[in-house]
Amino acid sequence: MPIVVLDPGHGGNDPGAQSNGIIEKDLALNIGLKVRDWLLNCYDADVRMTRETDTFVSLSDRASFANQLNADYFVSLHHNAGGGEGFESFVYSGTRSGKSGQMQDFVHAEVMAYLGPLGVKDRGKKEANFAVLRETKMSAILLENLFVDNVMDATLLKDSELIKELARAIARGIGNAMGLVELYPPGTPDWKKDAVGWLYAQGHLTDPSWKQKIEQPLPLWAEAVILQKLYRKLEGS
Repeated sequence: MPIVVLDPGHGGNDPGAQSNGIIEKDLALNIGLKVRDWLLNCYDADVRMTRETDTFVSLSDRASFANQLNADYFVSLHHNAGGGEGFESFVYSGTRSGKSGQMQDFVHAEVMAYLGPLGVKDRGKKEANFAVLRETKMSAILLENLFVDNVMDATLLKDSELIKELARAIARGIGNAMGLVELYPPGTPDWKKDAVGWLYAQGHLTDPSWKQKIEQPLPLWAEAVILQKLYRKLEGS
């Protein structure tokens, strides 16, 4: 089974960029966990994370973790600062014309397909000599998901629904880039994917075989939980 390593940037005593009430380490982890859940819920993949809590992990340790796993793809998640705006992605210097660049195309395209219509600037597909890109032995990408010190970008990043859909777009891009097998039959409605994904994330579904049974009707208790959740959401709208 293909292994993808998700790498939420910073952590612990390294907060990363901070502005407009956003701390990079926290938001990167939030998105990373959501990307993990989308991948696990939608694709046949083995997903590992360099950190799952607010802990410090050195750049070398992040790369070593992926190398020891012999991972197939490394995805580092960050947020920008410095007076700009928009989304950009990076691969290691000199690899844009190879496999890493081809995989970058897929991920970048999915993210911008979601963010572009929201008015987010596409800063482009770039190369850089970042340590986690340089030291990882597999194809790797680093995503800079908007600028925390830009008011428009920060407003978007504070929207929980946007974060959910951004994570979904990243997961879809990773799935396309890696050629992962989708777990849902063609035509499965999005509401059903969301519902089962939510149940799984809440710990209601613990048997891995549920992924292969998605075409079957959900059990009544599951439908009741979903309807209750939707009702509460509508009540609050």
